Amino acid sequence: MRKSVIALMIAACLVIGISASLCVRATAEKKAIKIGFAPSVYELTDYFGQAAIAIQQSLTDAGIPFEFIARAAEHEADVASQINIVEDMVTLGVDYIVVGPIDYWGIVPAIKRANKAGIPVIVINYINPHPPECGIDALAYCGYSHATGGRITGEWVADNLLKPGDEVAMMLGEPGNKASDERGLTAARIWEDRGMKIVYTHYGYWEATQAYDGTERILMGYPNVKLIYGVNSAMAMGVANAVHSAGLTGKVHVIGFGCVTSELDMIWEGLITAAIFRDAQSSGRDMADAIMRHLRGEPVPKQYELDMVMIHTQEDVLKCIPVEQLKFMENWPEIEKDLKARKKL
Repeated sequence: MRKSVIALMIAACLVIGISASLCVRATAEKKAIKIGFAPSVYELTDYFGQAAIAIQQSLTDAGIPFEFIARAAEHEADVASQINIVEDMVTLGVDYIVVGPIDYWGIVPAIKRANKAGIPVIVINYINPHPPECGIDALAYCGYSHATGGRITGEWVADNLLKPGDEVAMMLGEPGNKASDERGLTAARIWEDRGMKIVYTHYGYWEATQAYDGTERILMGYPNVKLIYGVNSAMAMGVANAVHSAGLTGKVHVIGFGCVTSELDMIWEGLITAAIFRDAQSSGRDMADAIMRHLRGEPVPKQYELDMVMIHTQEDVLKCIPVEQLKFMENWPEIEKDLKARKKL
């Protein structure tokens, strides 16, 4: 397994878990606000980790004292644990809760509990508010449309990588998951409309190890497959490692979704063909903006939407990814030299 993935797993053991938490205090004379952060997964180099860095930096820059408490479930598919985490934060009496739902619908009971306690909730990683029949009220939604991400991915792949008749395999998150279906099935419909064949769909439950195992079976059962699409970064990295182990890098395209730091390293090295990028630090700044507006008694936008773009080449990495995220990459020394050289031109 590639060293960046191993590093991620070691880091995960340190900072992720049903009992794991991160508490950061910003000291000041006035009382600090308490922010509970409950993402679907938490590691400093992933989407939610980068967003957490930015929200804390924005509040610090604005001179707002805060206590930041972050907890995530041990497994990304464990909705019940995430609900318990949010309910624990309600019991702790935090002033704000930021939640990145494992399941868009499954998180509704936890948001209801926060609403009942009068705690404002910000939903990250989704842009569309829950429908009225859910009976919840979130302060803001900071994210993007997963269906739009699926459409961008599907169209880019169809235009650049595949031709009619080519075989494609899908690595989805879990059955019935809204984000997984919108990212994956939206792209699949585009490919089928263009004459490509979806020959196999596997559920990797968002995890690299399960995606690796599933990819081994795909490669044995469908030797003519041209592309495997993993609908999140962890699964895409698992797919890429399995493809590499089989000696098929460059012959079987791997498409990801998210462009977390380790995924960017694999794009840089040619192990992943492309993935969609969402600026997580922008989401963090948006969440801080929502909190600061609410503290001042100002209207808060209901939706803070992120732009998305496909990252395919090293040039794309250099042009589209914020330097703050590039610095976390294993390939940063090479990237830094390249960026410095460009400034001299």
